[in-house]
Amino acid sequence: MTRSTLSFLCSVLGFLTSVPVFLGQSRPQTYAIKNAKIVTIAGATIPNGNILIQDGKITQVGTNIAIPSNAKVIEAKGLIAYPGMIDPHTAIGLQEISSVQATQDASELGDLNPELRASAAINPQSEHVAITRANGITTVGSLPRGGLISGQGAVIDLDGWVLKDMLVRDSAVMVINYPRDVNLPANATETQRREDEDTRKKRIDLLHRTFKDAQAFAKIVAAPAADADTNPRLRALVPVVNGQEPALFNVESENEIKGALDLIDEFKLKGVLSGCAEAWKVVNLLKGRNVPVILGATLQSPGDDSYPYDVNYATAAELVKAGVKIAFTSDSTSSARDLPWHAAMSVAFGLPKEEAWKAVTINAAQILGIDAQTGSISEGKIANIMLTDGDPLEHATKVKQLFIAGKPVELKSKHTDLYEKFIKRPVE
Repeated sequence: MTRSTLSFLCSVLGFLTSVPVFLGQSRPQTYAIKNAKIVTIAGATIPNGNILIQDGKITQVGTNIAIPSNAKVIEAKGLIAYPGMIDPHTAIGLQEISSVQATQDASELGDLNPELRASAAINPQSEHVAITRANGITTVGSLPRGGLISGQGAVIDLDGWVLKDMLVRDSAVMVINYPRDVNLPANATETQRREDEDTRKKRIDLLHRTFKDAQAFAKIVAAPAADADTNPRLRALVPVVNGQEPALFNVESENEIKGALDLIDEFKLKGVLSGCAEAWKVVNLLKGRNVPVILGATLQSPGDDSYPYDVNYATAAELVKAGVKIAFTSDSTSSARDLPWHAAMSVAFGLPKEEAWKAVTINAAQILGIDAQTGSISEGKIANIMLTDGDPLEHATKVKQLFIAGKPVELKSKHTDLYEKFIKRPVE
């Protein structure tokens, strides 16, 4: 090595050691949110308190908290701290532009794909990630679609360069699309109706046979020296039929809900119902069943002209009154940011606001099996927190700051970029 080369390397080394802020020094790992009104969800609201965040988790919540000298302090006087909201049923990271097939990776060919995992296809760089979190949604279920058994949905936080930074829980739910009711036009022939009903019954039978096969396979793999890899499809269903992994049934009509409940009872599944546009028709049936409902039709028009105009708005209140655990979902990718408005509309039609907040936080976390990690502002949980200037269920409220996994996250997105661009458009 020449003297000039050695001199150059020494100067570079000196530069690197003199400016650690640029290389190797991460942003502070300890944050203190001071003087905020804290809506904990899990307990009483604290009118003026502090939250200490260390290494991505909430370590202390209360009024008398000693703030470490190395903490970065966020003054939150006049702001309200809420846990980040959770949408349990989206396709974020699996869909980008609905009209461009190359950006769709939410479904696979065939009816039975229980072995497939959504986490294998999630794109952390999706534009929908930043757009959705800007409205206070920090966590989503990213679920596959298509077929009878779509595969295993994942739960992700909406921040991270790569999937491992975002993944909260892999294989959170098994997604099952209960066969839809026959819905032919009024001028359809009797033959067409009979053929469609026969096709539907065959698909329901296929679901029954598949679960029976999975139960038999579960006994085989439980035996000593069993080879569990001989049938990946049935192997993936073993945790479902053993009641370890929730089976999420996409249903809409009264008949579909009843059919899914029959399957849940027959195979003793840990069931979840999602969609449930006609849940208002079977409130008494759902009462006491311990089957949570994810409502996805709150902002939609009624499915039939004969239904009351406000039936979808009022369903949440009726279910909660009957003791049914509910959550809300946008059931969307591009509109996942609208999650708080689903809850807000239900509040306007009788749902207590405390229950609405549970539905978009702790209830959703419990349904996805992540309530020990998130869903409330509690010590030991992941620090997914938003600071707002009002109630996030109100349209006028703005999210002022957002923490995901204990780190401040930018609230910029493609939407805000376009706003900033066109607000500056010259006026003729």
